[in-house]
Amino acid sequence: MALLTTVIAAANPQNHQCKCCGRQFVINNGHTVSAWTSALVKNALKERLSLRAICGVFGVSLSWLQSFAHTFWEQTPTDLGLPPQLVGQIKKLQVFGIEADELWSFVKQNATKRWIWVAYDPIHRLVVGYHIGGRGIEAAKRFWQKIPCLLKSCNFETDHWDAYKSIIPTAQHKIGKDLTFYIEGFNATIRARVSRLVRKSLSFSKLDKWHNLAIGWCFWQFNLERQHYI
Repeated sequence: MALLTTVIAAANPQNHQCKCCGRQFVINNGHTVSAWTSALVKNALKERLSLRAICGVFGVSLSWLQSFAHTFWEQTPTDLGLPPQLVGQIKKLQVFGIEADELWSFVKQNATKRWIWVAYDPIHRLVVGYHIGGRGIEAAKRFWQKIPCLLKSCNFETDHWDAYKSIIPTAQHKIGKDLTFYIEGFNATIRARVSRLVRKSLSFSKLDKWHNLAIGWCFWQFNLERQHYI
């Protein structure tokens, strides 16, 4: 009888419907994730934990977590949370040049490389621009387009990768591996905090869209954390 009751109850239509999205649901189903747990999960997304690890720690489903994470990742602003007045401050207080470098990453398999171009202000310790794609001149040009216009007149410090010469004016370009130690330290920090950027890992991205948005979101959160100290 208990089994029959369960089957009949499951066959009955849902008796509640959201007026906004039209989704039907059962009230008081016991599966709703609390606001406290959601806040902890959001913080966990900033750390070196795979999605499945977060599911195991907080007892949430993978489908819920993916939907939850996608909502935040899609909110990432193109300016990475840098207001115009802060960009002006970076320009005004420039002591070292803006440092630029690329991080190797991949999507789905090692052969599918995705290079992460990063422009980093070592004084305020902020990411001022990034691009994910190839490692050639076309990717370099797209990277340059994403740097705030006010900062394009700053000095830039890079390694010897030739693609930088195609985008940075010679008078503003300083080249040398010894000039990029700040951004190299930043790269190490990001690899330590983002599981999908660990060189030998099972926590890799499977789709370019979420790879790009997840990394951009991490840069945004990094900037927001740093602005408390500026």
